[in-house]
Amino acid sequence: MVDRYEIGERQTSACGIPTEWLFALGLEGALQQTFGELVVHTPFATTRFDLPWTFSTFDYRTLCELLAAQGEFVFETAKVEGWGGPGAVRTDRGEIRSPLIVDALGWRRVLGAGTNVQPPDALLSRGLEVHPFGRGSDLEVWIDRSYVPAGYGWSFPAGEEIRIGVGSFDPRFHVREPTERLASDLDAERIHYQGNWIPHALRPATEDGVFFAGDSAGHCLPLTAEGIRTALYYGLACGRELRAVLAGDQDRSQALASYHRFSASHGWKFAWLLGAQRLVPRLPPRLLSGSLRTMQRKRFVDWSFGHYLEIAHPRFAASTVPSGARPTALAA
Repeated sequence: MVDRYEIGERQTSACGIPTEWLFALGLEGALQQTFGELVVHTPFATTRFDLPWTFSTFDYRTLCELLAAQGEFVFETAKVEGWGGPGAVRTDRGEIRSPLIVDALGWRRVLGAGTNVQPPDALLSRGLEVHPFGRGSDLEVWIDRSYVPAGYGWSFPAGEEIRIGVGSFDPRFHVREPTERLASDLDAERIHYQGNWIPHALRPATEDGVFFAGDSAGHCLPLTAEGIRTALYYGLACGRELRAVLAGDQDRSQALASYHRFSASHGWKFAWLLGAQRLVPRLPPRLLSGSLRTMQRKRFVDWSFGHYLEIAHPRFAASTVPSGARPTALAA
């Protein structure tokens, strides 16, 4: 495994996840704070959603270290520069060759074929947050066009710090000023900046013999921009296919086809969320506020958030067979 940074060195996320995922993978040591409610602010109302499952913030470096401790691999720091031909990867430290290659390098899709589309023309959102010291008790989201015309702001408490940020679905909209303004409105310091481009469209999970997982395959969910849960989900699916190849149970072409089908089978879910992402900014603010008040009914919340969790449910972590070998896994 190679990366230009040490394991866990570069946090690029607000680091929140359904709590069950941490326990399903033995990562509860990274947990910082747990929430049973989601608070959504609009210019005309504040709505509380009593969630059917809990959401937790976690420490990124700790989570990466716990994951790494579960694996068996050799790690080297190197910058991946591109595709070096069949079975080869070019790095700033020389060429690496392997019959099984996984690109989990992020939205740039470094090992993809052809010229990659760069922002602001790529299907990307942009986000920025600050990490002031402090404590909070609410998981909060702002859908307020005074901060961002298409997108949302957030405040995620995480133990001794609060992660406050703004994300824009339009990559042309700059988010530094609204992020700083939201932090100021919350009487929080504007320190420890962190930002990233966020994919919001599913891409092919295999190409030219390479497996893609996480942001390189567009596995970040549109609308909510939740990406770590899906990175774990598809990473498990990919890893199981690779394990089956190494065990002699299938060849590489079978693994590529199975993983590709698995990822693509979720396409309608990503398309539905992307449609919602494009719809919300078009709703008049008063209509949006009224809709959110209607949606806070417990029956609807349980139904909607239950379906949202099903997109990448933690029960998948308990499965031990290759993803393509069990039809039920395709619908998980």
